[in-house]
Amino acid sequence: MKREQIQMLEQRLLKERERAVKALRQLDESVAPQGADGDLTTYPLHLADEGTDTMEQEQSFLLMSKEGRLLIDIDEALRRLYKEPESFGRCINCGQDISIDRLEILPWTQVCVDCQRMAEEAPPQPEPVSGEAA
Repeated sequence: MKREQIQMLEQRLLKERERAVKALRQLDESVAPQGADGDLTTYPLHLADEGTDTMEQEQSFLLMSKEGRLLIDIDEALRRLYKEPESFGRCINCGQDISIDRLEILPWTQVCVDCQRMAEEAPPQPEPVSGEAA
């Protein structure tokens, strides 16, 4: 990989990291309990309102976990780029170079297109039921 390509990917990773951190902060603030909820009445919430609030909180937590996972992937890519530059851009499954086109789209990816496709096409493995003989 050329030095210019590596620098471009590093800048992209840093920008994506900054965006993910900002998104996590905003989500964290939206999930944090507020002192006053802005209601005009002192009546307790209706069950439907509580359900809506719960659903919105669950969606925020899901988004936080997704952004958190992305942040972990970006940090791992930056770690490889800085500490093990020879491993950056190589598939962790087959060891082949990951195409620059794929890295430009997903600079934090760890697998090539072929390995990703095989992983997506593989049938899911059933989980063993406890107490069942293997």
